[in-house]
Amino acid sequence: MDPINHLNPIEQNLCNKADLAGIPIAGNIELLPLCNMDCKMCFAKMTRSQMEAHSPMHTYQEWIDIAGQASEAGTIFMLLTGGEPFLYPDLEKLYYGMKRMGYVLSINTNGTLIDAETADWLAEDPPRRLNITLYGSSDETYRNLCGNPHGFSQVMNAVEQLKKRDISIKFNCSLTPYNIHDLEDIYRLSQELEIPIDIGYYMFPPVRSNNIGNVQYRLTAMEAAKARYRIEELRYGAAFDDYVAYSLKKYREYEQTEPYKAGYTCRSGNSVYWINYDGTLSACSFTTDCFVNVFDCGFKTAWDTVYNHVKNSQMPLECHNCKMRILCGYCAASAISENGSIHKVPRYYCDLTRYYICWTAN
Repeated sequence: MDPINHLNPIEQNLCNKADLAGIPIAGNIELLPLCNMDCKMCFAKMTRSQMEAHSPMHTYQEWIDIAGQASEAGTIFMLLTGGEPFLYPDLEKLYYGMKRMGYVLSINTNGTLIDAETADWLAEDPPRRLNITLYGSSDETYRNLCGNPHGFSQVMNAVEQLKKRDISIKFNCSLTPYNIHDLEDIYRLSQELEIPIDIGYYMFPPVRSNNIGNVQYRLTAMEAAKARYRIEELRYGAAFDDYVAYSLKKYREYEQTEPYKAGYTCRSGNSVYWINYDGTLSACSFTTDCFVNVFDCGFKTAWDTVYNHVKNSQMPLECHNCKMRILCGYCAASAISENGSIHKVPRYYCDLTRYYICWTAN
């Protein structure tokens, strides 16, 4: 999860400086693991009894306290997520409490619970962006993938309410075997509604859901590579051939000149963090190699612990030296979630990238 995507150049420069200085400029707070839908591939959802047995959700006053500590440590951008955050009992109080602290807030949601009343209170001081996960282009797809036979209609109603109030929206979509057939319609819909969309072809294995397998709910490496190709074809349109030629040229001419050194290859753990609903802070939602509870030791200690862990972690040498890295989205989270260790190569990603190169080269 990235609370700082689509930044303007000034903000991007600020975040780059935060990376270098180890300042936690952006965070994600998972408010609860409960959801009103039952998506087959979900890695976070719990039943209420499972949640209570593990850790009851924290009050908004507790989160306000953590938000205050995070602000003092340098956090400016925050993403509120879940589960489904609009199920959180005091979301409006928390939202406006953090707004008063000066936070630039975004919210992740499935969009099915947003009605006119909710849109009204959001419009009083709108979020930087409301990220709606679009699971398909029909109620039928929502029924098959999410267990909600009215989900698509509910999301379209939410979009209508939000657009009326000029609230910025972005779509996110993760492709699975249950919605890949909607890819073209999903992209077309985003264009018609003039809403930007990120369509994900790679799905992390579910690191927190032992009862969910990761094979039947994500695309094969070959299917994901084909989806990546098609997503880029849709995105670049008439410039696609030039984009492919440029990408292949970079790949063929790539030589590793940077030294092999410790640290993650993305912002996670360098300037960005994730806090689970139980209070455990980690570099991101899919890294399980270092957890520290902010309610036990305070935000600053938790961040420093995770930051130092990240700085002393080392990605595989094979990945560092691989020519495909120029086209590969590998990261610490993919290595850890695929293998249980940052030190092992995420082979699924290797296969995906290899297939993608074959697609683009032919």
